[in-house]
Amino acid sequence: MSIEVIRVEPLEIPADIVWQICAKQKIALKDFYLYVQEKEDKMYVNKSVPEKDIEKFIELMTFPGRYILDDDTEMGKYMDYVYETYGFAAYCAISDYHQYKMNKQEEQQAKEKAQSAIPSIEKMISARMFDENMIYEAYSAGNDRKGQTPKNICSFSTVYSYCLGYLVGSGALKEKHSPEESENVVDYYYGITEMLENIDIQEMPRIYGYLKEMYFTEGKGGVAE
Repeated sequence: MSIEVIRVEPLEIPADIVWQICAKQKIALKDFYLYVQEKEDKMYVNKSVPEKDIEKFIELMTFPGRYILDDDTEMGKYMDYVYETYGFAAYCAISDYHQYKMNKQEEQQAKEKAQSAIPSIEKMISARMFDENMIYEAYSAGNDRKGQTPKNICSFSTVYSYCLGYLVGSGALKEKHSPEESENVVDYYYGITEMLENIDIQEMPRIYGYLKEMYFTEGKGGVAE
């Protein structure tokens, strides 16, 4: 991650940046020390700021971990120094940029995970390995929930459906129907076969125990042990 550093005197700041500084940081130009254009990865710095401090700003802003404000760490103590030396606006510019990059990183990781799962989801849909009634009930319950999710990226109806799938997949929520009750028994077993072909072998003991409990115990129409 690289940040373009632009060292300026306050009166040399481009007019559009002056407006952003005054509107976002709510300071006068005479109090300007640091402003960051997050999407452009540009940092405008007052020429009076020592080079060693600029290097530290960049180190903090590009730190790969989540927390830079912990008072018990070197970074947290330096952020206190930033606040005391350059003011609240500079302090926020650093922490806001770091938070912005952390959020973008999480979004990218989530996108990659979702894309890797889509082929398996499509196979399950083709094999009809989902209970529409359960999904609908979970979706409806989430739709009835008031408020919004922490990041307000998706609705609670989506969250409820996701959590339902997690519970079913983990074995915490036991399925009641048997293969014989599936609309298409061939597709049902085909779906299971496709899933097992791509499963991590280390997961097999847990999955075997789950399947055995679902389908191979007495009283469920399966093969009794």
